Amino acid sequence: MFLYLEVLDASFSFDGVIGAFAITNDIVLMALGLGIGAMYVRSLTVYLVRQGTLDDYVYLEHGAHYAIGALAVILLVTIQYEIHEIITGLVGVALIGWSFFSSVRRNRALAAAGGDGDQEKAEVSSGV
Repeated sequence: MFLYLEVLDASFSFDGVIGAFAITNDIVLMALGLGIGAMYVRSLTVYLVRQGTLDDYVYLEHGAHYAIGALAVILLVTIQYEIHEIITGLVGVALIGWSFFSSVRRNRALAAAGGDGDQEKAEVSSGV
């Protein structure tokens, strides 16, 4: 679901605005479409937060931060060199995918150890 959210977010980003100009020049239709898309992405985000997805997959947030940092570095590198869009996209997907699979591996290790991570979550939140 998180990766699906990232794909949706990318489709409604600035590139989506440029694509909208290819479909229509009517600013009202573009604003309406982008508004509906933004509300859908927001609703999906709220749903994932309420379901505790980020609590279950603890490394997803970190992976998203690393992906944003990597994209910032790529943006700076593109000042001097041209980097293909596929490389840029794969870097983001790889970092988020890595964080997702790291979270799954962590959850399996906790389950195999006989704990569900509540003790670890309590220690982290209390600062121990």
